[in-house]
Amino acid sequence: MLLFIEWLLEPYAPAATVFILLLCVSLTLLTSFVNRLLSNPGQMKAWRQEIKKWTEDFKTAQKTKDKKLLAKVEKKKKSIMKLQQKMSWQSMKVSLLFFVPFIIMWQVLWGIYRGPVAFLPGFGHLSIVYWYLLCSLFFSTLFSRALGVGIAGME
Repeated sequence: MLLFIEWLLEPYAPAATVFILLLCVSLTLLTSFVNRLLSNPGQMKAWRQEIKKWTEDFKTAQKTKDKKLLAKVEKKKKSIMKLQQKMSWQSMKVSLLFFVPFIIMWQVLWGIYRGPVAFLPGFGHLSIVYWYLLCSLFFSTLFSRALGVGIAGME
């Protein structure tokens, strides 16, 4: 077991590639679960639909120059902006919770992995930043859909 851990912490691919991938999967899954616990996906979906309907009405009113519809959407503008603020706060909760731990994690990782940590055909050698970013984008989309959180989970 110790040899495996030593292998994972080697600052070169493939050990670094596997370690960063596993770390990313773990952290993305954790943040997705916490996001699921701290937010109400049903409420977020309802708010998103309400904002979408208002935006469509607003565009229609502008395009057709319908004064009645324009007055109606203008009257509702304040409440829509409040909904957008509530949605932003829901998204920010998890970010605020994980901000400091992620900064510390990156300081440690940056100290260990200075050179390329992965190789992808077509992309070439990737630094830890690009490899983590690619993994994070893929897994956050996957977990968001599976758990019904975030933008990907609301579609």
